[in-house]
Amino acid sequence: MSRTNKRLALFMGFAVVFLVALFARTFYVQVVAAPTLEKKGDGQSISIIELEAPRGVIYDRTGEVLAVSRTLASVCVDPSQVEDPVAAAEQLAPVLDLPQAELLERLAGDAQFRYLARKVEQAVGESVEELAITGVSVRPEVKRVYPKGALGPQLLGLVGGDEDKGLAGLELQYEDVLAGRPGELQIVTDLEGNRLSTVSVDEAEPGTSITLTIDADIQYKTESVLTETVEEFQAAKACAVVLDPVNGAILAMANTPVFDANDYACSDIDECDRRNMAVTDQYEPGSTFKMVVTAAALEAGLVRPGTVFELGRDVTIYDVTIHEAHENVPETRRLTVTEILSQSSNVGAVKLGQEVGKTRLIEMIKKFGFTEKLGIDFPGEVDGQMRPPEEWYGTTIANVPLGQGIAVSPLQLATAYGAIANDGLMVQPHLVDGLVEPWSRRVVSAEVAAQLREMLTVTVEDGTGRLAQVDGYLVAGKTGTAQKVKDGGGYYDDRHIASFVGMVPADDPKLVILVTVDDPATQHLGAYVAAPAFAEIADFALKRLGIAPPSGE
Repeated sequence: MSRTNKRLALFMGFAVVFLVALFARTFYVQVVAAPTLEKKGDGQSISIIELEAPRGVIYDRTGEVLAVSRTLASVCVDPSQVEDPVAAAEQLAPVLDLPQAELLERLAGDAQFRYLARKVEQAVGESVEELAITGVSVRPEVKRVYPKGALGPQLLGLVGGDEDKGLAGLELQYEDVLAGRPGELQIVTDLEGNRLSTVSVDEAEPGTSITLTIDADIQYKTESVLTETVEEFQAAKACAVVLDPVNGAILAMANTPVFDANDYACSDIDECDRRNMAVTDQYEPGSTFKMVVTAAALEAGLVRPGTVFELGRDVTIYDVTIHEAHENVPETRRLTVTEILSQSSNVGAVKLGQEVGKTRLIEMIKKFGFTEKLGIDFPGEVDGQMRPPEEWYGTTIANVPLGQGIAVSPLQLATAYGAIANDGLMVQPHLVDGLVEPWSRRVVSAEVAAQLREMLTVTVEDGTGRLAQVDGYLVAGKTGTAQKVKDGGGYYDDRHIASFVGMVPADDPKLVILVTVDDPATQHLGAYVAAPAFAEIADFALKRLGIAPPSGE
């Protein structure tokens, strides 16, 4: 036999042996060992655990953390795998600080998954893992935490649901920015549920952080002052806005009652108390609106600050008679436009309204933004409410200049005064820095804005706003006292909204501050209820921001 044939025979022999071995192995696996391998395979499974993505951090303007996500531990159980529920409950009770009977109820049964405890400290989760109880496991979960506690709960809002999505406030407004991308963990477990190996990990991507225009210290002070004011005057609630009129940044937006932001979703907090009233609520502004009709008269060139009007104690428009709010008013008197504003004359405001007329007044109301949403970056913003032009009756021109028959939000009123503070240029208010370029538009000329600031300074120095004075600074502003509107129409005689809105320093305004107090019981005039609150907030904010008094003061 040739050498070639020998090699071929040898190769064929090896091939036959290999095939026999292969068939034998196949037969063994598929027939002989199949039951054993099937049982072993059934005892292993791949579990997919979603890894929650931490939400972006919310900072105040100085870098203080207002909201952050913490990774905590959640303890889970597959009751069908628990060999001795009684012993397991006894071991877990002191670690989880839960009643043994409650744990036993969760540990027993045929369910494949239950939570024993959610979002506990990681140290607790580590202690549970050390117990090595079959069927009990620990997985990471994320919890939203508000380190400042009772600071701006209505502003920050809350997260909730299975995926911890933003449900209210800034958490909702910026959900797409703050929310990250969830990850995934795949693990292999044995028949007893013990982890054998990790197959793959897709790390979660944290959300993007945002920086607010809010100053945490000014926010805290504003909330403290409002709380004290509500208590002193036995009011229903109050809100305030602190605004930088030059760039539209909101430094504080406060509401009462104040509660711990970590307990936002508690059932004992009324739904109305969770609203950010400055953005979501309307009210008739009362005498603070007299600035608008004065601005319209000045802008149209109909009057100057020193123009004199002959006024009586009242004025009648058709079948409606408007009286002065103050007692002991002379039967006739001569007041300049500045005095009409500073002394908050109702009769004078009506006279100005008649001079301005329906068309000009409506135009000015629209220019100030009272009939539209300002587009602030906060959910639930309301626009203003004004009677359609075709439905203005003869007496409407008498009511609107007094801030009646028109509804605005506190934010709208603060922004309107911001335009006067900013030389007639209105800037869109906003709460988050650097994400959107705020719009701006001219409302009145720089000359008219300067005239109004000087007139409003007289209001504080020698008019109804004396209690809004801040030591060392000139303040310009206006008081307001408006009767509350009944649901069925008409006004309450004994229920009011007291307000003050002003700017400081009046000669170069850096801050606009509005305070509204809802339904004060022991005193209802804005001059006595809201003006002192303004002064206290302004004094603190000026010092906090390092805004020095004008030289020579």
